[in-house]
Amino acid sequence: MQKKNWFGLLVLVLVAAITYLPMISKLGYINDDWYLMYDGYVGGADFFHEVFSIDRPLRGYLMQAAFSLFGMNPFYFHVSAFVFRVLSGIGLLWLCNQLWPKRQTGNLLAAILFLVYPGFLSQVNPIDYQSQIFSLACGMFSVALTVKAIRSVKPVERWVYTIVSILLGWIYLGLVEYFIGFEALRLVAVGLFFWRDHEKTISARLSAAVRAFVPFMVSAGGFLVWRLFFFEAERKATDVSLQLSSLFTSPLTGLWWLNYLIQDVFKVVIVAWALPLNNVAFLLRLRDAYIGFGLALLAALVVAAVFRRGGENEVETESGDGSSAMREQGIAALVTIVAGLIPVIFVNRHVILPDYSRYTLASSVGVAILFSVIIDKISLRSLKVAVTGFFVMIAVLTHHGNAMRVVSETEATRNFWWQAAWRAPQIKEGTTLIASYPGSPLSEDYFIWGPANLIYYPEQQNGEELRVKLPAAVLADNVVLQIITNGGVETPLRRGNYLERDFGNVLVMIQTSSNGCVRFINGDVPELSPNDQQRLLLVAPFSRLENVVLDGEFQTPPASVFGEEPAHGWCYYYQKADLARQRGEWEQIPALLKEALNNGQYPEDGLEWMPFLQASAVLGDVDQVRSTAKLIATDKFLRVQVCEIMTGFMQQESLSDDVKAVLEKNVCK
Repeated sequence: MQKKNWFGLLVLVLVAAITYLPMISKLGYINDDWYLMYDGYVGGADFFHEVFSIDRPLRGYLMQAAFSLFGMNPFYFHVSAFVFRVLSGIGLLWLCNQLWPKRQTGNLLAAILFLVYPGFLSQVNPIDYQSQIFSLACGMFSVALTVKAIRSVKPVERWVYTIVSILLGWIYLGLVEYFIGFEALRLVAVGLFFWRDHEKTISARLSAAVRAFVPFMVSAGGFLVWRLFFFEAERKATDVSLQLSSLFTSPLTGLWWLNYLIQDVFKVVIVAWALPLNNVAFLLRLRDAYIGFGLALLAALVVAAVFRRGGENEVETESGDGSSAMREQGIAALVTIVAGLIPVIFVNRHVILPDYSRYTLASSVGVAILFSVIIDKISLRSLKVAVTGFFVMIAVLTHHGNAMRVVSETEATRNFWWQAAWRAPQIKEGTTLIASYPGSPLSEDYFIWGPANLIYYPEQQNGEELRVKLPAAVLADNVVLQIITNGGVETPLRRGNYLERDFGNVLVMIQTSSNGCVRFINGDVPELSPNDQQRLLLVAPFSRLENVVLDGEFQTPPASVFGEEPAHGWCYYYQKADLARQRGEWEQIPALLKEALNNGQYPEDGLEWMPFLQASAVLGDVDQVRSTAKLIATDKFLRVQVCEIMTGFMQQESLSDDVKAVLEKNVCK
């Protein structure tokens, strides 16, 4: 390999490392990772075939291999995703260098921009997106090998490259069918190679290009025949024939598709460089923001070195045919951008940033090539370097902010479930969990039941379906209505996971803020914060605290998923005190409070004094009741609520007259 090629590979790896690796050890499970890891752990690696049989069967083999290698540790999934992401960049660099060998600096810039493209924000979700990132690498090398095959003089080499290219084509399409837009890039690459032979007539060049392209049609052609005529997709979103039928059902569908195509081209080319940056990077804390700026500046300096090393020589060598090569790249870029979006739109999907950023990935290849051409058009060298550095800094800062967002979500989720494990030795099978994480969106029920079952019901299961023993529900409007009206039982089956959600048997768990404690709500006397969502206030009276099993051994969350047990701060003592309160072990609670205070631990939410207030009341410690009551009744909402709770408590428990007098004076007055 030429020295210059090694330099390009080194730059790609270095920029990718600066972009994706700084926070890699702190990233955990997010989103769909939860049900996938539950399925792998409980059902075994083979169960992934059942999970993906409804839409992308090949993905089952990839996940089976990945889970067999990496197990439950998210770190290894992140490392493999990083490796495949870098390989995809190398594949694009190789492709461009074969097509435009005199523009290697511009090609390297395109590969860098593709590698750090800020419109794709799911790199931090490598378990669920392992298939997309692996497919991307396969797609890039499949197209690059196509060019290598048609350039090869030796027949044996040509056929070897052709066969490997076709195999990689089947793999990338089998994993992610909407990446089929890469076939347009393949067609353009083959066409450009033969179009340059100006000694032949146009018809001869077209004929030669078609003959050369025909063997490679086996990839997309074979996949489409299988997908359309043999495979029956159970998932409507990936049923191509079903989605395409809407075009013939309604004439307006085509106009809507054109409208979305125009919008999405605008999004992947322009909006991707601004909106994600605003949404994830500009919300960083000061310290994290400066770290992000430092990483972005470092990456920009690395890229600037590329221009210093190779730019001047290329200006001289490309003076004759540089404009022709750039025109070819511009055509290839535009075709790839549009072709990458059309399959997404044809299945009635749409690029929505940041939630559906995965649909930008195929088109990002064309965006990167287009930007490299535009930047190369800048004649002033210093301005060219500045513009390049600007876009690289945007991308790196965006990915840093995105990684910090996931780090925060990981820490919050782990904190929530460690507190739950401290509080509840076990939860009764069949309980429907309603949970509220602080600042972390819950869009799917398995964001809750995934971690809950990995802690409380991780036993192996056999069969075509996995029974989720602790189901959950996201607190949408219809769920609120079902709970408050005792709406009966739902039995959804999704990707092999069977749930029985009983909305008459729920357990509500609330963590109002990241510094607050998880509260297991007793529906008979719910303790609620003024900062709790109104939906939680509605369903809290229906929470059955008796679903917490008080006996038995405590469950230890697996460290590979939830990290090592956190230091015992205030919330540890609160959870143990709340459990002791439920057990009626009042005498243990003052000792827990004393230990917490001796360790310098205090609550940030006055509501968390409740177990200690009630314990001191039962034990007749008037001074402690007086001091605790003053701490807990600082807010009008809390004062009214605590007065009501303690009034009922005085009727249930035998409290001294002095304690009652203190409560009436300091809480209910």
